[in-house]
Amino acid sequence: MKTWKMYVGDEWIDATDGRSYSLPNPATEEEIARAPDAGVADVERAVAAARHAFDEGPWPRMPVGERASLLLRIADGVERRKEEFREILVRAHGATSMTHGQQLDAPIQLIRNYAELAREHSFEEPLPLVEPPVPSGAKPVSTLVVRQPVGVCVLIPTWNFPLWVTVQKLAPALAAGCTMVVKPSPWGPLVDLMIAEVVAEAGVPAGVFNVVCGESAELGRALVEDPRIDKVSFTGSNGVGKRIMEIAARNLTRVHLELGGKSALLVLDDYDLDAAVLSACVPTFFHAGQGCAMATRVLVSRSRHDELVRKMAQFVEKNVKIGDPADPSVLLGPVIRPERRAAIEDHIASGRREGADLATGGGRPPALERGWFVEPTIFGNVRSDMRIAQEEIFGPVVSVIPFADEEDAVRIANDSEYGLFGGILSADTRRAIDLARRIRTGGVAINGAVNTFTKPSGGFKRSGIGRENGRFGLEEYTELQAVMWPS
Repeated sequence: MKTWKMYVGDEWIDATDGRSYSLPNPATEEEIARAPDAGVADVERAVAAARHAFDEGPWPRMPVGERASLLLRIADGVERRKEEFREILVRAHGATSMTHGQQLDAPIQLIRNYAELAREHSFEEPLPLVEPPVPSGAKPVSTLVVRQPVGVCVLIPTWNFPLWVTVQKLAPALAAGCTMVVKPSPWGPLVDLMIAEVVAEAGVPAGVFNVVCGESAELGRALVEDPRIDKVSFTGSNGVGKRIMEIAARNLTRVHLELGGKSALLVLDDYDLDAAVLSACVPTFFHAGQGCAMATRVLVSRSRHDELVRKMAQFVEKNVKIGDPADPSVLLGPVIRPERRAAIEDHIASGRREGADLATGGGRPPALERGWFVEPTIFGNVRSDMRIAQEEIFGPVVSVIPFADEEDAVRIANDSEYGLFGGILSADTRRAIDLARRIRTGGVAINGAVNTFTKPSGGFKRSGIGRENGRFGLEEYTELQAVMWPS
C-alpha cells in the first residue's frame, strides 16, 4: 500500500508533522492508500513557492507558445499514464467504465484544446485611436488592452470527477501564465498528486504547480485568507462556496465558484416517451448521481406522467446493474463515503414522508454487504415544494414532477435556488430553443446535445460565479490592463 507525498516547489514532501490519513475503496471499504495530512505550515510553504514563481520566476513572462508546448507535454503525460489514472478513479472514486469518457478522455482533450487556444487567443488588443476632448490640440491616444495573468491561484477541485475538474482549472491557469496551489478534496487527492507527477515530468518550472492535501478544513481556510493569493477557484457545495466568498472578501480576492445544481429535464408532449426514458435515466444515474449538472428533476405533462414513471422504473430494474465499478458490466457504482450515503437516505426518507410515490429503489442493494451503495431511486408525483425537489441530493435519486402546461413547466423549472444546467426533449428544435431562453440556467441541452469543451460552463443564481471551458475559462484567469500613449 502506497503512502503518497505532496508536491511543493520542486520537492516531494511529507506533511510537516509526518501525519497521513487513510483512503478507502468505496466499493469494498478497504484501505487502498495513505495521503499526507498537511497542516498550515505546509500551506505557507506552498503559497510562498507559488508567489515566488509568479513574481520572480520565468512562467508569467514566458512566451505563450512555450507555455502551450508544456501543456501539450502534460496532456501526453496523462495519456501515457491513462491506465494508472483509470485505476485510481475506479478504486478511489467508484467510477464505472460508463464514466471513463468524461473522467479520462475528456480531460486529456481539454488540456490540448487549451494549448491550441493559448496560441490563438489575443492576449493583446489595440483599440481605435481616440481624440482627447481636452486640451485643444492634444494628440490622439493609442490604447493597448493587455490580458495579464491574474496571479497566484488557489484551485480547490471536488472529488466526483477529479481529473476533469482539476484540468478545467489548471489548464487555463497555466495557459494564462498563472501559478497555483491545488488543494484537493480530502476524499480524492490521489488524482491531483499524480497530476503533479506529470507536471513535474513535463518540465514546468518549480513553484508554478503545487499540491497540498489533508483532512482539515483549516487548509482551505488558510489558503483562501492568505493575502498573497490573487484568485480562488472552487468547485463543490454551496455551503463551502459561501464561506470561501466571505473569507476572500476580506482581501478582495477574486473568486470563481462552481456550486450546486438541481437541473430540470423538460419532456414535452411531442417527444417519444421511450426515447425520453433513456435521457431521464442514463445521464441521471451516471456516476451514481454524483454530479451537480445531472437532471434530477424530470418534468412531464400530467397526462403522460404515470406512463413515463412506469417506463423509467422498468428500464432501471432491467438495465442498471449495481456493483463493483471494476466490473465493466456495472453501470452504477457506490457513492463516495458512508456519510454521503446517510445523507442520500435521509432525502429518500423525506420523499416518502412528504407523500411522493416511490416507483423503484429507495434502499441498499441487499446482495452487496460491503461498500456504500444506494439503489437507483425514482419518485413520481413529486411536488415542487418537496425537499427532494428543492435540495441537491448528489446521489442516484430522481424526482418526476407533473406539469399542467408549458407555462407551468417553465415555472417549475425555475422554482429553484439553483441554475446550473437543464434539458429539453422536443421534436421541435426551434420551439425548444425559444423555451430554453426562458429557463434561468447556465446551460440547456436540447435532445441530449452537449458541447463539452468550448461552451461557457457555470451557473445562474446560487449555482456559482464565473465560467469555465473554452475562451471563457481562459479569460477567468486574466486581468485587463489598459496601456495608453500619445500617437
